[in-house]
Amino acid sequence: MPKNLRQNLQISAGFLVALGLFTNVWLWSAGVGRSYTHLEQVPPGSILVLLGTNEFVGQTEIPTGTYRPRIAAAAELAKSGRVKVAVVSGIETQTFTMARDLRAAGVTCPIVRDPYGWRTLDSVHRVAASYPGEPVVFVSQGWHCDRALWLADRLQLRACAYPAAFGDGWRPLWGAARDLLAKPKAVWDWLTGSELSTPQPVATGNVPAR
Repeated sequence: MPKNLRQNLQISAGFLVALGLFTNVWLWSAGVGRSYTHLEQVPPGSILVLLGTNEFVGQTEIPTGTYRPRIAAAAELAKSGRVKVAVVSGIETQTFTMARDLRAAGVTCPIVRDPYGWRTLDSVHRVAASYPGEPVVFVSQGWHCDRALWLADRLQLRACAYPAAFGDGWRPLWGAARDLLAKPKAVWDWLTGSELSTPQPVATGNVPAR
């Protein structure tokens, strides 16, 4: 390989690594001081947004490792009396299972399904449009909450997070590793004005869960 080409590749690789580190630290900083571990820290009357994940891996009955901790954290928060509505946001099947399991866990507050939260970007835009001016609390694993909070800041949304437990097994580790790439992608989407994943208008499409 020619020396100049090798040097250019090394410079490019170094730039990409530096950019990845910068964007990850930037988005991580969004959660500093706003990822709460105590229920009383969450503003009363908040809109709880449970970000979607699958209960099982594909068509198997192997737990994903992230689903149950999210349900547990969201149920604990919803039953504390500090939220007025719980929004379950993800693809349609995820919203059905999350609403079902929150009810099974004893949640009695209103639950709203957002079946058009196909990406975190969609979920944040949709809650901002559906509940303008309301305080929002995101529930997911911490690495995911940081990205949601950063996106919420771009929309001037009053938001905090109540992170779920990390989860057991290697699959939560894989999810956290993937988020290292999702954070730079979030910045790219913001800079380029990327469209949302669904053509559904952001303030429409939510339905009450039974």
